[in-house]
Amino acid sequence: MNAADQVQDLVDAIAEAAGAPVTLEDRDLLLVASSGHDDVIDDVRRSSILRRRSDPLVQRLFAGFGIARATGPLRIPGDPAVGRLPRWCLPVRWRGVTYGYLWLLDPHDRVRVEDLERLHDALDLVAAHLATRARAADRTTWAVGELLSTEAGSRARAAEELQRDGLLPATVSVVALAPVDGGPAGVVNGWLLPRSVLVAAVGHRAALVVPAPLGAREVAERAAAALSSQHPAGLAVGVSGPVAAGDAHTGWQQADAALRSGGAGMREWERLGALRLNAVADPVTLGAAVRDERARRLLAAEPELALTARTYLDLAGSAQRTAAALSIHRQTLYHRLRRVEAVSGYVLDDGRDRLALHLALVLGG
Repeated sequence: MNAADQVQDLVDAIAEAAGAPVTLEDRDLLLVASSGHDDVIDDVRRSSILRRRSDPLVQRLFAGFGIARATGPLRIPGDPAVGRLPRWCLPVRWRGVTYGYLWLLDPHDRVRVEDLERLHDALDLVAAHLATRARAADRTTWAVGELLSTEAGSRARAAEELQRDGLLPATVSVVALAPVDGGPAGVVNGWLLPRSVLVAAVGHRAALVVPAPLGAREVAERAAAALSSQHPAGLAVGVSGPVAAGDAHTGWQQADAALRSGGAGMREWERLGALRLNAVADPVTLGAAVRDERARRLLAAEPELALTARTYLDLAGSAQRTAAALSIHRQTLYHRLRRVEAVSGYVLDDGRDRLALHLALVLGG
């Protein structure tokens, strides 16, 4: 049984012993596990379970009751005006350090302090699990950041350290996540991911190093789902191809290029095509390199001309498929393509011009 399953079993046992629904959050107030609740639930618990973390407003509210300083059970009063039920907060402490919080809903004031004291042994086991996980994360976060850095010496030292600890297999994929409207991605809830996935923050982005036996796309989807509630404008997600562990920084470049190739959604390096060039140059530099005067004239003309040219080239020059994709008559398409040539100076029957125009529209548009 893995650690997450063991913690879930402990949470279920505590809920049964206390006769109350239980939620367990780590020190970042990310959801670790929750018990069943029948009909005893409020918006705070519902939101925590659905979002996989506490709402920031709720975090500040509960912080005001002193949960960070508490060393024993703390009663949090309810608020009927907003539908918040009374609950107990049990700090999950290991060797004097708080690693999380156990929440017990108690709307009918049935749970007594002596009931909570009988949970001591189970709470100690939960604390040991959370402490082990937190300390491992503290050790690896810095190393993962170095592993993905541009400095060769730092990368080598980080790879050696992670491999010595058995945390870095021979082959990995790398995932990058960032909100499309800027700002930090936030903390990824590692409890929702396989234990072997390494998680770190690199700048404002979240980075995952995924061992090759795992599906990087599936891991990326789970991480994005955990972060999505914090970013209503959407998340951009990039997934690298498999790389040797010592070349994880190359995977990071691939994931970053995939992430930067569009807006919200997931993009994989192996399906990027010409957009792979984003891995070797920033978009501004690359766009300037592929846009010649002909491309600039076309991009400055009616927007429908550039769209028509891009669609036509994306569809390998098929007039039938292009007209269908644009919902226009084929004669209208031919007229537009003649306008593209007249405005820009590209000759669409020339393979070199078609390649240059396609790159300009894909990378410099």
